[in-house]
Amino acid sequence: MVLLLLFNSFFWYFIGQSIVEELAKNLEVIFPLSILISSLVGSILLSRIQERKALFIWLFFGSLASFLPIIPIGDSFVGSLLIITILGTSFGFGMPLLLKYFAKSLPIENRGKMGGLTFFLVTISASLFIFIITSLPALSDSMSKVIFLGIWRFWSIPVVFVFFNHANISKSACTPERSTSFFSLFQNRSFVLYFVAWLMFSMVDAFEPLVISSSIEELELTGAMNIIEPVIAGTTALIAGILADRTGRKRVIIFGFVSLGVAYAILSLAPIDDISWYFYFVADGVAIGALWSIFTIVIWGELAKHGVEKYYAIGEAPLFITQILYLFLPYVISVGGGAQTLAFSLAAFFLFIAVIPLLNAPETLPEKKIQQRQLRIYTEEALKLKQKVE
Repeated sequence: MVLLLLFNSFFWYFIGQSIVEELAKNLEVIFPLSILISSLVGSILLSRIQERKALFIWLFFGSLASFLPIIPIGDSFVGSLLIITILGTSFGFGMPLLLKYFAKSLPIENRGKMGGLTFFLVTISASLFIFIITSLPALSDSMSKVIFLGIWRFWSIPVVFVFFNHANISKSACTPERSTSFFSLFQNRSFVLYFVAWLMFSMVDAFEPLVISSSIEELELTGAMNIIEPVIAGTTALIAGILADRTGRKRVIIFGFVSLGVAYAILSLAPIDDISWYFYFVADGVAIGALWSIFTIVIWGELAKHGVEKYYAIGEAPLFITQILYLFLPYVISVGGGAQTLAFSLAAFFLFIAVIPLLNAPETLPEKKIQQRQLRIYTEEALKLKQKVE
């Protein structure tokens, strides 16, 4: 059930983001800013309250908030500011709690697969929804999206009732934990190492589009990127999740960083070659699928002994911080050929540097679980071979 709630929430986020862009382009930055602040506040308040009704109230509030863009006050600056703030808050406030339930309700050896499956479903369905709604003139207006978004959020409410009927989940997830401060998170060496790597990837992923967008427009590759990347990202998330449960999280994360670093290195050598760009689209999709599913859903819950909500709130902060910094830029930089090569080279450099803290970070999936899974796979293959021989 928690996977349905995650699917509902992340799908709402991607579609809600597109609505905000249409609602007020000059106020886009308010959306990630309100998500960031509300998630930090929510991780503090919900860790103190620990009420089973918190998740229901959050989703109910989010369902009502989804219809706000219909109200005429959105035509004014203050009205748009208020609506976007409420939309962002309706998403961010309860997400640390929902992700805590994910970490508490699933065995550690299945979290990678379930996180990858969630990201796969969200990526494919959100891309398909945007394609369909933009292809049908009768449904392409903002109000149709808003109505759909509100209805979409509402179906998560009955799921909560079913979810909380599971006594073991509700008790373990709602048990009061020892108080944890945000400062203490950065005293956790393992958390810091993964956080630094995730921050560097988020910075590259947020700012490189300034260069990439102008390049793909010149080469007329925008359509190819919009088709290739979502499919590869979603598929990779599922595969990476399965591998993360078999070989560990760290190997999958390092592979994602290295693949994208190689792609940027190739772009720096041949920035006007179409083949280089297609290789980049594939590598970028692979990296996004592998890294987003693990960093946004899996890893922070495994690093936390106490205060899981705060680990998720801080752990996902780089994603929204880099969005805020990007949207705060007063203008989009026009980059020439020589500057392109330098930008791609720097991106590759920082991605390879980000691997260094990962090499020193511990594996969060216990070695015992990896060995048990490998032994089970080996036993199953041996039995199959025996049956063939007989």
